[in-house]
Amino acid sequence: MPSRSTSGQRRPPALRDVAELAGVSIKTVSNVVNDYPHVRDSTREKVREAILQVGYRPQVAARQLRTGASGVITLAVPSLTFSYFSDLSQRFIDEAQRRGQTVVLHSTSAGPEAERTVLEGFQRVFGDGVIFNPLFLEEEQYARMLRTTQPTVFIGEHLPEALPEGSDYVRIDNRAASFEATTHLLEAGRRRLAFIGAIATERGRQPHSSGTLRRDGFLAALREHGLSAGDEAVQAVDDWHRPDGFEGANILLDRFAEVDGIVCGNDDLAIGVLAALRRRGRRVPEDVAVIGYDDTPDAPFASPPLSTISPDKETLARTALDLLSERIQGHDGPPRVIDAPYRLVMRESTTVAIQTAIEKE
Repeated sequence: MPSRSTSGQRRPPALRDVAELAGVSIKTVSNVVNDYPHVRDSTREKVREAILQVGYRPQVAARQLRTGASGVITLAVPSLTFSYFSDLSQRFIDEAQRRGQTVVLHSTSAGPEAERTVLEGFQRVFGDGVIFNPLFLEEEQYARMLRTTQPTVFIGEHLPEALPEGSDYVRIDNRAASFEATTHLLEAGRRRLAFIGAIATERGRQPHSSGTLRRDGFLAALREHGLSAGDEAVQAVDDWHRPDGFEGANILLDRFAEVDGIVCGNDDLAIGVLAALRRRGRRVPEDVAVIGYDDTPDAPFASPPLSTISPDKETLARTALDLLSERIQGHDGPPRVIDAPYRLVMRESTTVAIQTAIEKE
């Protein structure tokens, strides 16, 4: 583990700390860090394990070499093809710029291996810390990490209750928000409701995935109002893009034609659902009310304008950056979990000719 300087402060982990733990030379550690090919696999694995244990991060910018801080942070999100993540990324960039920081965007769309690279600290980190929205890894893989290799703040879902040491978590209460969205439809008189957004894969069935939490909130609201939910009430999709919503709505309507309200896992799904309903001549909201989640920039311009759950993205970005800054500056306390607020935005897809918002914090 890192030693302390003569002033008593803990210094950043160095190559020699890794070399001592792995029982190899500093040159060998350098070769592994720089991904040189002529290193035995057994040695490479031993060095990588030591890097994780001591929390070593290669510092590449001149400012990092001088001060240990670069003013650069990494924002790792699943994919910018999702409207939510592209919108959220811009909020982070805007907030970071106000603080004099630079955000490096990193997409983990390649899947689990890309996310594991983020968790293990990348091959070479261009910055001081990471804000990470996981999606692909199984929850137990986060739980196995005793400590992050760099200052880390998680956002989004897909995380277990126990977080790695050295990290924090800013989230939206997905279950409560989906409960609120469903209650909105129930209070509008809808009684034959469905949820579109369950993902029928191992990843999608994890207890803390977005689809699971939002589905659970939907089902809880039905129970709260004395309604039972049959198998027809939940429609699985392959992913959360607009074509998935379009296809899911058509499947749903074929087997549950009497549906009068649809709660969608996100706005992209909901916009696909609106297109399917138009194609079938079903009026929104007169025949079927539709509500989304995320309040993406397209939601007010959908046809009709889409009611949705609006996470407070500004507060989420500001809080995550605050926590990360504290970690970068040396805060070493236990993981902190903070719920960011959200609001229910009502537009014409659920209530004719009305546009208002109910705060939920």
